[in-house]
Amino acid sequence: MMRLLCNCYLAFFLVALAPALNAQTEVTPASNTTSIKTASTASATAAINAEHAALMHLLEAIELYHPAKDIKGSAVLSGSTTMMALGKAWADRFRNFHKEVVLTRGPDGTDAGLKALAEDPTLIVGSSRPITPDEIAKLKAGKCKEPISLIVALDPLALYVHEKNPLSAVTPEQLESILRAAGQKGKHVETWGELGVTGELANKPIRLHSRSDISGTKTFIKQFILQGSEVTKEAESHESNEAVCEAIGKDIAGVGMAGFGDLRPGSRPVSLIINGNIVPATEQSFLSGSYPLVRPLVLVFDKSQLKTDGGLRESMLRYILSRDGQMEAIRAGFFPMNPSFIHQELDEICGPRLR
Repeated sequence: MMRLLCNCYLAFFLVALAPALNAQTEVTPASNTTSIKTASTASATAAINAEHAALMHLLEAIELYHPAKDIKGSAVLSGSTTMMALGKAWADRFRNFHKEVVLTRGPDGTDAGLKALAEDPTLIVGSSRPITPDEIAKLKAGKCKEPISLIVALDPLALYVHEKNPLSAVTPEQLESILRAAGQKGKHVETWGELGVTGELANKPIRLHSRSDISGTKTFIKQFILQGSEVTKEAESHESNEAVCEAIGKDIAGVGMAGFGDLRPGSRPVSLIINGNIVPATEQSFLSGSYPLVRPLVLVFDKSQLKTDGGLRESMLRYILSRDGQMEAIRAGFFPMNPSFIHQELDEICGPRLR
């Protein structure tokens, strides 16, 4: 069964959000359809306002970036294509503070970035999934002697279908059966009818739109949703999660996994059924802690480089985990980290600093 991923990093995140999200809005029972719709709209607006207030409350508790000193030097940023736009935004804004820093792009893809880091410990690699103990061992066996990873943002994932597909919700077992290849341990479904879809779509084969084998998204699905089983052969492979949703919007039999921020015209997310309860794939569900399918976005680098780079990596980390950097994560469609967790990560990696 799919593992619920609301673990320690999400728990840290939710602690700061609880006060704003616990605010309730009462709606007086309506006596006609018009007033019911009005009440529903008012309730939805109140929920959205609570979400925004919660995020603003969280951001205000995160420290602004204050350059400790002038930084010079260069670094190569590599890895996750999911994080590519966010990484570019971070690099551009960081150079506004440190104009003599040069940041360039290395190999794309989480797996390619980690492979490159094993050969060149000066790289900084973005990964759209957790790093496994085996990968840490491979980095150490290479030239990266002190590999370390830290979480820099959160990315809830959803199952997307075409907007005309009537499938409204799936259980964890059904989600796995859609994504799992035939012949693996566990059920595999081939047609939409096997999921209860009726009408003209019932007998159509399920067409998976997926990422390439080098992407962190596909590896995350294999490791953490399918628990090591192979992913079913895709109808089409795409270079980004946005492209996955774009393709699904043009394919009525299409399905695929992507982040909340990747929604495109013609596609829509499917709710999850957790312990008999419908949990929509929405920002509100995530912020309330009820939506379980969440992955961390991480940076991986050689910690020993902190001693020889003139403060470049430490300054970059402090910027990325500052209010300025976490705002860029929101703009890119992701979610920021809890300030307590940020302090814990920075203290463990860079050492305590007076605040």
